[in-house]
Amino acid sequence: MSTINPEEISIHKKRIESFSLGLPWLLKTDDLRLGASYYNPRVAETLAILERSGLALKPLGEVTEKIFIPPRFKRIYVDKEHGVPFLQGSHVVHFDPADIKYLSRAAHKNMEKWVIHAGWVLVTCSGTIGRITISLPRWDGWAASQHILRIIPKSDGLCPAGYIYAYLSSELGQAQLTSRIYGAVVDEIREVQASGVLIPVPHTAKQKEEVAAINQSAIAAMIKKKRQQN
Repeated sequence: MSTINPEEISIHKKRIESFSLGLPWLLKTDDLRLGASYYNPRVAETLAILERSGLALKPLGEVTEKIFIPPRFKRIYVDKEHGVPFLQGSHVVHFDPADIKYLSRAAHKNMEKWVIHAGWVLVTCSGTIGRITISLPRWDGWAASQHILRIIPKSDGLCPAGYIYAYLSSELGQAQLTSRIYGAVVDEIREVQASGVLIPVPHTAKQKEEVAAINQSAIAAMIKKKRQQN
């Protein structure tokens, strides 16, 4: 009789990742989470790498102006000349979305709740988690779905938009974001989870120069990638 390796099981030729977890790991969490992604060894490895880096680490919520998701609302669409462009989660990866709809200005009295501005970092937070972009100048004043989390960088330049975008797009950022996913049917991530992601914060003059260089390179790379996709 053949034996089945519990560490690697294939169903319909799809590989299922599995790992074992000791009880102390469960008990040390504040909310006793049972979601497997929260305890993925990749997350522990990520945190160990960050700790070994010697860089100062802070929660994302402490180095940004604000992280928020607007409330759900009933959408009323109108013709282009009567509405505000409405960005949805699927548009985040596009430079010039082709299927934009327009929200009625008259029907949505508190439109400012959903309006985004240039330079904000946008993260898909429902369904497909962790698609990231920077709000472009041409998107300034557009409305955006509640399925997109907004990160507003501080004006001090310590952790600018391009740096946050690059970090959250990296394996170190993605591992932390995906470990915080919750939801039995639809994957979700809320402001409190995103705010807890640890990010290296520059302190020396050299580190600040490096962050500034990453910021510029990340913005240029993002725009180039989006143009190629369109």
